[in-house]
Amino acid sequence: MTTEAAETLRGEGPFIVGAHERPDGDSVGSMLALVRWLRERGRKADAVVPGGVPDPYAALPGAGDVLDFYPEDLSDTTLILVDTPSPDRVAGLENGHERAASVVVIDHHPDNQGYGDINLIDTGASSAALLLYETLTEAGDGLDAETATLLYTGVLTDTGGFRFGNTDERTLRAAAALVGCGARPAEVATLVYGSQPIGSLRLLGLVLSTVETALDGRLAFLTLTDEMRRRAGATGEEIEGLAAYGRGIQGVEVSVLLREEDGRVRLSMRSRGRVDVNALARRLGGGGHRAASGALVEGTIADARGRVIEALGGLLD
Repeated sequence: MTTEAAETLRGEGPFIVGAHERPDGDSVGSMLALVRWLRERGRKADAVVPGGVPDPYAALPGAGDVLDFYPEDLSDTTLILVDTPSPDRVAGLENGHERAASVVVIDHHPDNQGYGDINLIDTGASSAALLLYETLTEAGDGLDAETATLLYTGVLTDTGGFRFGNTDERTLRAAAALVGCGARPAEVATLVYGSQPIGSLRLLGLVLSTVETALDGRLAFLTLTDEMRRRAGATGEEIEGLAAYGRGIQGVEVSVLLREEDGRVRLSMRSRGRVDVNALARRLGGGGHRAASGALVEGTIADARGRVIEALGGLLD
């Protein structure tokens, strides 16, 4: 399937590249890298991120050029969706995948059902950026330093800085190859992990003060309210990594960040590796990966806590 995807990328286009709502480093890096690669080959290509690229990824090359909305007419367009398990997860698309001339899906989520005309889905890949690196390498002509840096950003962030259990030989070989193409590891690490606004640090302090454990210390909860965000002066764009802090507590197997969002609660779940939090998220109407998943549930934070504890039953055995 990699060959089929590579052949499509060598086509005439035009191309529109999108990803899931609230795009992370893997989504953003992959989108921007693919658009840059296509444009360098004379193709008309644009990335779409409704609301713009969130921080800290707004500083990446090409982030300022993204479109804010999907074109109404996609009848002659090849639509490429990266890191997106379902078209329902794409903000602003509104069934646009059904209007496009063709749809290419490049993804590594285990719950992707293959909704594209061409589906490059590899659940064993640590990131969509890794799959895209392999696809672009097969398509030929090499990668320039900026494209390599964007792909490296995706690989780095979806492995948690090469700390997560999905960091394997395949991933590290790809990362080394991207550095060989000109990717700048120190620059990317500083951008992603070392350039946080002061509001993010204040928010981190507030969130860490809420930590609680349950189920004999194997489950950790962190709480983030709208009031905490206002007190810290944080936008909320940079908080996805907060869920991982609970996982660092001795004895904790699963960490869950409970975040107020428009009258509901968003759950960001992280596992040390033994527990499949994708299975947990699916019980709550969400999904993701074995070690990192999420869901959006109705009710209060207290309600969400109870639902998580109930849904986790059996998964910790």
